[in-house]
Amino acid sequence: MTTRDKSPPSSTPPKTHASSHQLPQIALLIYPITLLIGSVYSSISPTARAPNHAHPAPLAPSLAADINLSSPPESPVNYFARKDNIFNVYFVKIGWLWLTLAFASLLISQPTYRQTATSSRRIAQACLRYALATTAWYLMTQWFFGPPVIDRSFVVTGGGCERVVGGVAGAAQAATGAGDVAALESVVTAAACKAIGGKWAGGHDVSGHVFMLVVVTGVLGAEGVGVAGSFLGRALGLGSSATDEADGKEKDGDVEQGRVWALRFVLAVAGLGWWMLFMTAIWFHTWLEKWSGLTIALGTLYGIYFLPRKVPAWRDVVGMPGV
Repeated sequence: MTTRDKSPPSSTPPKTHASSHQLPQIALLIYPITLLIGSVYSSISPTARAPNHAHPAPLAPSLAADINLSSPPESPVNYFARKDNIFNVYFVKIGWLWLTLAFASLLISQPTYRQTATSSRRIAQACLRYALATTAWYLMTQWFFGPPVIDRSFVVTGGGCERVVGGVAGAAQAATGAGDVAALESVVTAAACKAIGGKWAGGHDVSGHVFMLVVVTGVLGAEGVGVAGSFLGRALGLGSSATDEADGKEKDGDVEQGRVWALRFVLAVAGLGWWMLFMTAIWFHTWLEKWSGLTIALGTLYGIYFLPRKVPAWRDVVGMPGV
């Protein structure tokens, strides 16, 4: 009887508490579902399919175009279709800053990274995960030994900077001088093209907004679920000794409030990021451009947060949130 009641000691730690404190892989389905709904809506909605101009652009430069008499573009019918909307300017355009602030708030406020025997290791691994995500974002959208990956792929697929005259691009470029054309052809980034008043057109434009928003929300989701695991652990009785030890030391009301507000801030940034991803799916880019940005972003998230669960050697390097 006694022998049957006793179980042999296990050489490996139980996986229950660790897996319960991690973002489930199925949660990534929210991204293709969001893009699918937004893309379908943009295809079938008369509002979303409204032309950008009241009249089609002429096939060749005209006198009216040359003297700026072409019809002005219509105002977008939806606030989120405007590139100068407040959320795009002060959130999406500086999305990585918001990610950095939210990520830092977790490191500062959560007991997972404070007052435990392994806090230094956890902080170092969390910073490494952030650095890997930042490197992927920087190479894709800012710099890759010159132009970023997105701009390089655009040029490789036949795109470039076209001269715009009175709102007419492409054909108007033929009317410019040889020197101007050569200058336009030397522009290899979207930012530089826009700076000289050109139009970035003709190639496959991987959606940088989709890529960035998916990575931002995915990183915050994975990190937030990981550090909030102590709440879940207490509710389900799955808390680890390290987490319980930290929770026992976090009795001060101000500290606990800071912990809660940091998680709320992370949730707010991730929630707004998802909403702007949905708006991007409706109002900007083609199907292929959005889905290529999504594919690269999901690959980034998988390598940082899901591959370590299957590869112990990689897990020893980057760790897992809250573990």
